[in-house]
Amino acid sequence: MGIGKFHQAKFLDLTLSVDNQIIHPARCYGLYKSSDDGKWESDDKVPFFYRDFDEESAENIRRVDSEYTKVRKALKQKFPKEDFKYMLSYMELEKLNHESSHVDILASFRDSPQLSTIKTPTVVGRAGTRVLNKNCRFFTDDIPYGLLIAKWFAVKLGVETPFIDEVITFAQELRSENWLSPGGKINIDYCLSSRFKSGIPESYGMTELED
Repeated sequence: MGIGKFHQAKFLDLTLSVDNQIIHPARCYGLYKSSDDGKWESDDKVPFFYRDFDEESAENIRRVDSEYTKVRKALKQKFPKEDFKYMLSYMELEKLNHESSHVDILASFRDSPQLSTIKTPTVVGRAGTRVLNKNCRFFTDDIPYGLLIAKWFAVKLGVETPFIDEVITFAQELRSENWLSPGGKINIDYCLSSRFKSGIPESYGMTELED
């Protein structure tokens, strides 16, 4: 269709750096697994999103970041003349954006005064319980306009992303969506079933990396 172009590397720098679009789903997955499938007895039992960050959620980010690193490396090898200086890992981006001295993912969240009061997004469930809000932007934006875009690049570059697939599958099952097939293949028809349903490049008429 040819209705869009990658005019500069900044788009890819932002897309393939480990920032909110990776942090949010990884944390939600950790919260879901460490609770009763994303349910808590009452509001005071719900962990704070960042202040109560746990090791499982931190490991989720490490695993996603590791797969992003493989995608970034493959992209740099394919386009060696491009300047991808802002295509960074989580800790690299943390240091650049916040001049942070943290060397550990867990501490970077737990010790952050800016993030300490942010609550986990929940809604009221049965009998006063709290349930992870599957309709918050951590799911509605960060999957189709975050992890799924990275998955698209991974496919084009021949990079396997089993944990990214796992996080996307967790989210799509929670929301009855169909971004990936059971084998981890992107469901292009579903992704393009309505205008800008997802942020994969094909939504903008770009079907190959060279576009």
